[in-house]
Amino acid sequence: MEKIRINALIYSLILFLTSAGGCSGPFKQANITANEFYRSPLLKDIGNSRIGFLTTAVSRERGLSEYRVGVSDIIEKAFRKEKPEIVIISSRETINSINNAALTDIYASMLNYYDVTGILNKNYLKKIGDALEVQYIAQPRLLSFVETTTIRLSALGLSIISTRETTVKLSLQLWDTLTGNIVWEASGQATVAVEAMRATPVTFEEVAEAVSLAVVKKIPF
Repeated sequence: MEKIRINALIYSLILFLTSAGGCSGPFKQANITANEFYRSPLLKDIGNSRIGFLTTAVSRERGLSEYRVGVSDIIEKAFRKEKPEIVIISSRETINSINNAALTDIYASMLNYYDVTGILNKNYLKKIGDALEVQYIAQPRLLSFVETTTIRLSALGLSIISTRETTVKLSLQLWDTLTGNIVWEASGQATVAVEAMRATPVTFEEVAEAVSLAVVKKIPF
Protein backbone atom coordinates (compact mmCIF):
# COMPACT_ATOMS: atom_id res chain seq x y z
CA MET A 1 0.00 0.00 0.00
CA GLU A 2 2.84 2.35 0.91
CA LYS A 3 4.59 1.54 -2.40
CA ILE A 4 1.44 2.39 -4.37
CA ARG A 5 1.17 5.70 -2.51
CA ILE A 6 4.80 6.57 -3.27
CA ASN A 7 4.36 5.69 -6.94
CA ALA A 8 1.24 7.86 -7.06
CA LEU A 9 3.18 10.78 -5.59
CA ILE A 10 5.98 10.30 -8.10
CA TYR A 11 3.47 10.14 -10.94
CA SER A 12 1.85 13.35 -9.72
CA LEU A 13 5.27 14.98 -9.60
CA ILE A 14 5.94 13.88 -13.16
CA LEU A 15 2.68 15.42 -14.33
CA PHE A 16 3.44 18.65 -12.46
CA LEU A 17 6.98 18.95 -13.85
CA THR A 18 5.83 18.14 -17.36
CA SER A 19 3.09 20.76 -17.32
CA ALA A 20 5.38 23.32 -15.69
CA GLY A 21 8.08 22.67 -18.28
CA GLY A 22 5.59 23.12 -21.08
CA CYS A 23 4.71 26.57 -19.75
CA SER A 24 8.20 27.83 -19.05
CA GLY A 25 9.84 26.55 -22.23
CA PRO A 26 13.25 24.91 -22.63
CA PHE A 27 16.47 26.36 -21.28
CA LYS A 28 18.92 26.95 -24.12
CA GLN A 29 22.64 27.62 -23.83
CA ALA A 30 25.15 28.28 -26.62
CA ASN A 31 28.93 28.04 -26.61
CA ILE A 32 30.58 29.44 -29.75
CA THR A 33 34.30 29.79 -30.48
CA ALA A 34 36.31 30.73 -33.57
CA ASN A 35 40.04 31.05 -34.10
CA GLU A 36 42.20 32.39 -36.91
CA PHE A 37 45.03 29.93 -37.53
CA TYR A 38 46.88 31.51 -40.42
CA ARG A 39 47.12 34.81 -42.25
CA SER A 40 49.66 35.27 -45.01
CA PRO A 41 51.62 38.54 -44.97
CA LEU A 42 50.89 38.66 -48.71
CA LEU A 43 47.14 38.72 -48.18
CA LYS A 44 45.82 41.92 -49.72
CA ASP A 45 42.80 43.90 -48.63
CA ILE A 46 39.88 41.77 -49.82
CA GLY A 47 37.16 44.19 -48.81
CA ASN A 48 36.06 44.79 -52.39
CA SER A 49 37.16 41.48 -53.86
CA ARG A 50 35.24 38.74 -55.63
CA ILE A 51 35.55 35.34 -53.98
CA GLY A 52 34.51 32.06 -55.58
CA PHE A 53 33.14 29.34 -53.31
CA LEU A 54 33.93 25.67 -53.68
CA THR A 55 31.37 23.21 -52.37
CA THR A 56 31.97 22.30 -48.72
CA ALA A 57 34.42 19.45 -48.25
CA VAL A 58 33.43 16.68 -45.81
CA SER A 59 34.97 13.60 -44.29
CA ARG A 60 33.86 10.55 -46.25
CA GLU A 61 34.26 8.31 -43.22
CA ARG A 62 31.88 10.33 -41.01
CA GLY A 63 28.82 10.19 -43.24
CA LEU A 64 28.48 13.95 -43.59
CA SER A 65 27.98 14.12 -47.36
CA GLU A 66 24.32 15.10 -47.10
CA TYR A 67 25.30 18.37 -45.40
CA ARG A 68 27.74 19.57 -48.09
CA VAL A 69 25.42 21.85 -49.99
CA GLY A 70 23.59 23.06 -46.88
CA VAL A 71 26.80 24.17 -45.18
CA SER A 72 27.89 26.00 -48.32
CA ASP A 73 24.60 27.91 -48.38
CA ILE A 74 24.88 28.78 -44.69
CA ILE A 75 28.48 30.06 -44.93
CA GLU A 76 27.69 32.09 -48.04
CA LYS A 77 24.73 33.63 -46.20
CA ALA A 78 27.08 34.50 -43.30
CA PHE A 79 29.39 36.29 -45.77
CA ARG A 80 26.53 38.38 -47.11
CA LYS A 81 25.54 39.35 -43.58
CA GLU A 82 28.96 39.98 -42.02
CA LYS A 83 31.05 40.99 -45.07
CA PRO A 84 28.65 42.59 -47.55
CA GLU A 85 31.54 44.40 -49.28
CA ILE A 86 32.83 41.07 -50.60
CA VAL A 87 31.16 39.80 -53.77
CA ILE A 88 30.32 36.13 -53.35
CA ILE A 89 30.23 33.68 -56.23
CA SER A 90 28.14 30.93 -54.69
CA SER A 91 29.12 27.27 -54.86
CA ARG A 92 26.29 26.65 -57.31
CA GLU A 93 27.44 29.50 -59.56
CA THR A 94 30.98 28.18 -59.27
CA ILE A 95 29.88 24.72 -60.40
CA ASN A 96 27.99 26.20 -63.35
CA SER A 97 31.01 28.22 -64.43
CA ILE A 98 33.30 25.20 -64.14
CA ASN A 99 30.90 23.08 -66.17
CA ASN A 100 30.49 25.76 -68.84
CA ALA A 101 34.28 26.05 -69.11
CA ALA A 102 34.59 22.26 -69.55
CA LEU A 103 36.70 21.97 -66.39
CA THR A 104 34.68 19.27 -64.61
CA ASP A 105 37.42 16.64 -64.84
CA ILE A 106 39.99 19.09 -63.51
CA TYR A 107 37.64 20.11 -60.70
CA ALA A 108 37.05 16.48 -59.70
CA SER A 109 40.78 15.74 -59.74
CA MET A 110 41.51 18.83 -57.65
CA LEU A 111 38.94 17.87 -54.99
CA ASN A 112 40.15 14.25 -54.84
CA TYR A 113 43.71 15.48 -54.39
CA TYR A 114 42.56 17.89 -51.69
CA ASP A 115 40.73 15.10 -49.88
CA VAL A 116 44.01 13.18 -49.57
CA THR A 117 46.55 15.97 -49.13
CA GLY A 118 44.65 19.05 -47.95
CA ILE A 119 46.18 20.95 -50.90
CA LEU A 120 44.41 22.53 -53.86
CA ASN A 121 46.56 21.79 -56.91
CA LYS A 122 48.13 25.03 -58.14
CA ASN A 123 47.61 24.42 -61.87
CA TYR A 124 43.99 23.36 -61.45
CA LEU A 125 43.29 26.22 -59.07
CA LYS A 126 44.61 28.73 -61.62
CA LYS A 127 42.31 27.37 -64.35
CA ILE A 128 39.27 27.59 -62.07
CA GLY A 129 40.24 31.08 -60.94
CA ASP A 130 40.46 32.17 -64.57
CA ALA A 131 37.05 30.65 -65.34
CA LEU A 132 35.49 32.52 -62.39
CA GLU A 133 37.57 35.66 -62.95
CA VAL A 134 38.61 35.74 -59.29
CA GLN A 135 41.87 35.85 -57.40
CA TYR A 136 40.57 34.15 -54.27
CA ILE A 137 38.78 30.86 -53.78
CA ALA A 138 37.07 29.88 -50.51
CA GLN A 139 37.14 26.25 -49.41
CA PRO A 140 34.80 25.43 -46.49
CA ARG A 141 35.14 22.11 -44.68
CA LEU A 142 32.66 20.48 -42.32
CA LEU A 143 34.80 18.78 -39.68
CA SER A 144 32.17 17.24 -37.41
CA PHE A 145 28.50 17.17 -36.48
CA VAL A 146 27.50 15.47 -33.22
CA GLU A 147 24.19 15.16 -31.35
CA THR A 148 24.04 13.81 -27.78
CA THR A 149 21.30 13.31 -25.21
CA THR A 150 21.87 13.14 -21.45
CA ILE A 151 19.12 12.17 -19.00
CA ARG A 152 19.14 14.58 -16.06
CA LEU A 153 16.07 13.30 -14.19
CA SER A 154 14.00 10.16 -14.62
CA ALA A 155 11.32 8.33 -12.66
CA LEU A 156 9.24 5.21 -13.22
CA GLY A 157 11.25 4.52 -16.33
CA LEU A 158 10.36 7.89 -17.85
CA SER A 159 12.81 10.61 -18.84
CA ILE A 160 11.55 13.81 -17.18
CA ILE A 161 14.39 16.22 -17.86
CA SER A 162 17.04 15.71 -20.53
CA THR A 163 19.82 17.77 -22.04
CA ARG A 164 20.28 17.59 -25.79
CA GLU A 165 23.44 19.01 -27.30
CA THR A 166 24.18 19.71 -30.94
CA THR A 167 27.77 20.49 -31.94
CA VAL A 168 29.04 21.61 -35.34
CA LYS A 169 32.69 22.26 -36.16
CA LEU A 170 33.92 23.67 -39.46
CA SER A 171 36.90 25.38 -41.06
CA LEU A 172 37.31 27.91 -43.84
CA GLN A 173 40.32 28.51 -46.08
CA LEU A 174 41.07 31.24 -48.64
CA TRP A 175 43.36 30.30 -51.52
CA ASP A 176 45.11 32.64 -53.95
CA THR A 177 44.49 31.35 -57.49
CA LEU A 178 47.43 33.33 -58.89
CA THR A 179 50.08 31.85 -56.59
CA GLY A 180 48.39 28.60 -55.54
CA ASN A 181 49.03 29.49 -51.88
CA ILE A 182 46.67 29.32 -48.95
CA VAL A 183 46.47 32.88 -47.59
CA TRP A 184 44.05 32.60 -44.68
CA GLU A 185 42.49 29.91 -42.49
CA ALA A 186 40.20 29.79 -39.48
CA SER A 187 37.96 27.27 -37.79
CA GLY A 188 35.16 27.39 -35.28
CA GLN A 189 32.85 25.28 -33.17
CA ALA A 190 29.37 25.88 -31.83
CA THR A 191 27.54 23.82 -29.24
CA VAL A 192 23.93 24.55 -28.42
CA ALA A 193 22.33 22.69 -25.51
CA VAL A 194 18.64 22.51 -24.65
CA GLU A 195 17.51 21.31 -21.22
CA ALA A 196 13.82 20.73 -20.60
CA MET A 197 11.00 18.24 -20.38
CA ARG A 198 10.44 16.72 -23.82
CA ALA A 199 13.41 18.70 -25.14
CA THR A 200 13.84 18.47 -28.90
CA PRO A 201 17.28 18.66 -30.54
CA VAL A 202 18.53 21.95 -31.86
CA THR A 203 18.65 21.83 -35.65
CA PHE A 204 21.88 21.36 -37.54
CA GLU A 205 21.14 24.52 -39.53
CA GLU A 206 20.82 26.69 -36.41
CA VAL A 207 24.15 25.56 -34.98
CA ALA A 208 25.95 25.68 -38.34
CA GLU A 209 24.75 29.24 -38.84
CA ALA A 210 26.09 30.28 -35.42
CA VAL A 211 29.57 28.90 -36.04
CA SER A 212 29.65 30.21 -39.63
CA LEU A 213 28.99 33.77 -38.48
CA ALA A 214 31.75 33.48 -35.88
CA VAL A 215 34.30 32.21 -38.42
CA VAL A 216 33.42 34.74 -41.14
CA LYS A 217 33.84 37.60 -38.64
CA LYS A 218 37.51 36.61 -38.37
CA ILE A 219 38.22 37.42 -42.01
CA PRO A 220 40.49 40.48 -42.08
CA PHE A 221 39.85 43.63 -44.08
